[in-house]
Amino acid sequence: MSSSGNSNSERWEDLQITRLLFGLSLEEQAEFDRLTEILPVEQKASFEQVVASLDLAWSDPQSMPLPDHLRKAIRSRAIEELTTPAIQPFGPTTVGGARPSPSTKLPWLVAAACMAITAMTLFTSVPIAPKKEISLSLTEQRSKLISTTEDLVQADWGEGPNPIDDAAGDVIWSSSQQQGFMRFRGLPVNDPTKAQYQLWIFDRNQSAETPIDGGVFDISSDQEAVVPIQAKLRVQEAYQFAVTIEKPGGVVVSSRSNLPLLAAVK
Repeated sequence: MSSSGNSNSERWEDLQITRLLFGLSLEEQAEFDRLTEILPVEQKASFEQVVASLDLAWSDPQSMPLPDHLRKAIRSRAIEELTTPAIQPFGPTTVGGARPSPSTKLPWLVAAACMAITAMTLFTSVPIAPKKEISLSLTEQRSKLISTTEDLVQADWGEGPNPIDDAAGDVIWSSSQQQGFMRFRGLPVNDPTKAQYQLWIFDRNQSAETPIDGGVFDISSDQEAVVPIQAKLRVQEAYQFAVTIEKPGGVVVSSRSNLPLLAAVK
């Protein structure tokens, strides 16, 4: 084979490796296509199996991209291999001193293929653990609302027409978030099959005769209780809150005959 043939073959091998591992520029692609057309078929055959393996690995739609640190390591090794002159082993040469047909770069390409396929297999076979959602307690949700909301209103529970001794606590509400919480201390545990507590929200844009239903709730412990508000209508400007004791499931309109707690926004 002429020196020109050897030069073309070596350049084609370099471009083939670069194409498979890193991609070619437009100029390199044009040169690669030209050399592919003029080189003998037998000189390209030794690459075909490795090429097919790499193409299959990279074209798998389920494969994740090769991590940057692995890609950089392969590229660094490739540059080292491609720029270091090959050392020919001592021993008989081919007739006429012709260059041995097996490519000196083929072992590197095989190694690169194995590295890439192994890395992709590893990264696609190990399932990615779903990101765990952190669930906040009602106390933490209340604290977060207080610390992150500018339009928060807060009022302390006071005695209503039918007071309960030692019952206390407070209520907070954000109109922008349409969210709020009640906090109670000393409110008696109720039997949900007999009676439930119900919150009423008085809005300046709503008749005082028909306050907004804030939801029914139960007290199951004599410890401090934090209860989320479940407003049935949009609250625009709350100025007072009331807790009544109603039949199980609550009522649409309260007679307010049993109203132990009131909280006025100041």
